[in-house]
Amino acid sequence: MNFRHKARARQAAQTPAGLACAIGFLLMSGDPILAAESHRPKQYVEIAPDRTVQSSIAALATAADDFALARQVQSLVMTRGGNDADLIAQLLWYAAENPPPEKSRALIGNVLRRLDLSRQALVAALSPHLDSRNATIQQMVRDLLRSYEDRSASRPPDFSAYRAIIEADVRAGYAPQRSLVVFMYESDPGTALLTMLRAYQLRDPEQIKPILWAEHLVADLFWRRRFGFVASTAVDAAAIQQLEKLSQHDRWWVRLYVMAVVSAHPELGSPELTARLRRDRNALVREW
Repeated sequence: MNFRHKARARQAAQTPAGLACAIGFLLMSGDPILAAESHRPKQYVEIAPDRTVQSSIAALATAADDFALARQVQSLVMTRGGNDADLIAQLLWYAAENPPPEKSRALIGNVLRRLDLSRQALVAALSPHLDSRNATIQQMVRDLLRSYEDRSASRPPDFSAYRAIIEADVRAGYAPQRSLVVFMYESDPGTALLTMLRAYQLRDPEQIKPILWAEHLVADLFWRRRFGFVASTAVDAAAIQQLEKLSQHDRWWVRLYVMAVVSAHPELGSPELTARLRRDRNALVREW
């Protein structure tokens, strides 16, 4: 689902026929894949600086004009032999190690814009560095990833590039990258939930309906709060009931959605619900 159409799906879901239509947005081909109930241990990512590449990146800062910069970037790309992921890693290392950070990050952003790469390719190259040992690189990657989410005040973020990464892991039989999952749920739990729903390729409408409906009710409550139709602390009995149901779901990424929501909005979950999730069999849920 293109999440720029998420609001349209929510509006349609307010009637039984519309709900069926909204569910249709989420149906995908392929067999259902059961969610892994554990995650691989976190493995930190290290970048080994390449002296030649670092010198070339430093030279970019001295480019006389945009034309010269474009020519030097193209030359740098050619010397890397098409290894875009490695080049991006070297750019991150340079920006982290060369103060002032504002200037070096601006240079890296300029170079990334000039690379002939799709948004998906850029996100795929950046996301492993959410697990960098270097806190500066981690923060740079988080900021860069948010810049590719097409987020605005009128629409939720677009997580489709993350979905492709997670889906590839799931198809290969791996649990998805823990740091990427956390990043998504911290950013927007509702969009993260729907992204996971697609990545795990649920096809049965009876499995999809409870998840889709609960997310719709919670999102609608937040929308009404935001635009002043209800008080900023208003609760909704139906939304609370749906969160309670999802908290007992057999898929960890559904329970993680509940944990992310009630952690940020305790008024939507009972102490019993929170305590139960704190004992969850999935480490990511209980440690949220």
